[in-house]
Amino acid sequence: MLGIKQDIRDLKRLKEILMVFLKEGFGYYIHKSKLGSHLPAKDKLVNYKYLNDREKIAIRLRRSFEKLGPTFVKLGQLLSLRPDLAPPEFAKEFEKLQDHVAKVSYEEVKAIIEEELKRPLNKIFTKFDREPIASASIAQVHRAWLPSGREVAVKVQRPDIKEIINTDLDILFLIAHTLEKKMPETKNYNPVNIVKEFALWTRRELDFLIEADNALRLKKAMKENSKIKIPAIYPRYTSSRVLTMEFIHGEKLSSAIEKSSYSRQIIETYFFSILEQALLRGIFHADPHPANIFITKDKRLAYLDFGIVGELELNDRKKIIKFIQLLSEKNPDQCFEVILSLARKVNPETADQFKDAALPILRTAYSNTLKNVSIGKSLYKVISMGAQHGVIFDPNHVLMAKAVYQAEGLALQLYPNFKIGEGLKEFEKKFLASEYNPKVLVDKLKETFRTQKNLLSELPEHAAKIIKNLEIKPAPEHCEEEHIKDVEQKITKSLSRHRFSSIATLLFIAALVFFCQKRMPTTSGTIHWWHASPAGSGHSLREMC
Repeated sequence: MLGIKQDIRDLKRLKEILMVFLKEGFGYYIHKSKLGSHLPAKDKLVNYKYLNDREKIAIRLRRSFEKLGPTFVKLGQLLSLRPDLAPPEFAKEFEKLQDHVAKVSYEEVKAIIEEELKRPLNKIFTKFDREPIASASIAQVHRAWLPSGREVAVKVQRPDIKEIINTDLDILFLIAHTLEKKMPETKNYNPVNIVKEFALWTRRELDFLIEADNALRLKKAMKENSKIKIPAIYPRYTSSRVLTMEFIHGEKLSSAIEKSSYSRQIIETYFFSILEQALLRGIFHADPHPANIFITKDKRLAYLDFGIVGELELNDRKKIIKFIQLLSEKNPDQCFEVILSLARKVNPETADQFKDAALPILRTAYSNTLKNVSIGKSLYKVISMGAQHGVIFDPNHVLMAKAVYQAEGLALQLYPNFKIGEGLKEFEKKFLASEYNPKVLVDKLKETFRTQKNLLSELPEHAAKIIKNLEIKPAPEHCEEEHIKDVEQKITKSLSRHRFSSIATLLFIAALVFFCQKRMPTTSGTIHWWHASPAGSGHSLREMC
């Protein structure tokens, strides 16, 4: 139960919020939801008009959010990333949201740093710039130097921002519950669920220790990519309200675009890096807007702002990669099934409606030539419309689709001749081939064998010898075809002499040969697995897989 002072503050803020919405033309909705009882008497008697132009409503709502401050700006920014939570016209309009915040005084910043890091500012940093280099709704950033001489960027949370956001969240929950109760037609947009999602994301974003951990994990995941830079984090100088990281010298990608001071190579690096993060590393920057990326002096791309990152499980990544690989087959129905398999919840009563809505999007994509097909747009639009048909995707799926679509859109905007299909094949060639080279796979198999000792005892003698050789011998750089044939023939003979009690064992042997085979590109550029069918077997081991 809130205290009296809190109640009074909430009521005053509620009236302020309602008045802003009223002035932007939302009087009809305020009165129909019965929230108009909180307005001054003179505003209760007006007959307000119903708004039915979605684009105009979106513009008015965006303006309202900007006037109402940091909580509502963050809400709009989340909705711009999550078109599954808001109609597409709204998500697109919310991309234009701008922070209009006054800078925090140096004295307040100093007090927060000293309170958080438990030392005087001059004992923490040898130099600290009083003027911020950036200000936003939640924090502002100052340039400073550590005793070691390292130049750093210090992100300091705005004073009382948690209290401000928590107050607004209480009011947003009240408004959402009231809308669903008094205006049943709003239930299709799940106002309460939107506020729940927003509360979860925002409270995580307010904890800079989470952001620091996000940056560290992304840095580790991308360490092999020499074209990408993730700034170093300094944990000793970081807390839940202060984040200290390596200072990045360079130019914002957004500024470079405005001045046309970028190269095709930079844009390709941007596009490929999004795919690599999401589909190979399983952790990705969830808001890779050009304003959050710098071009460094040595022409690398440096990502900043790790408040929101997405994560994809291995099985989900495999499904999305399968979706990419189906490009050349032009089979919309099969692609739809791959997308549907990603869903966390499917309403059987509306699943057919979802398919009817999704297939035209996929058919349009696949009616284009491979050079012009847009996987990001297709995936983004289909996943985004899922909630309208009772098909619920993990938020990470939506964030991934949005990130890929955004990177794809920027590439096409800057280079109209940029061939998305060719870019995807290049990604498959460069990254997927290296990810599944024999050395990597054998290392993975070794780990599997070490954790599945019981399975070894069930294998025939020949297969067991092969596995033990894998464990004790160094992984090959590549597998010769003759060697693969020899292994396959030995296992085939073994299969003809033994009856396995477990189907899993048979599949395990098939997978062993499958993984050890050398990937060989065809003249068309498609990567496939070599295989042979022993005489009389009827099926190759590849077919068994």
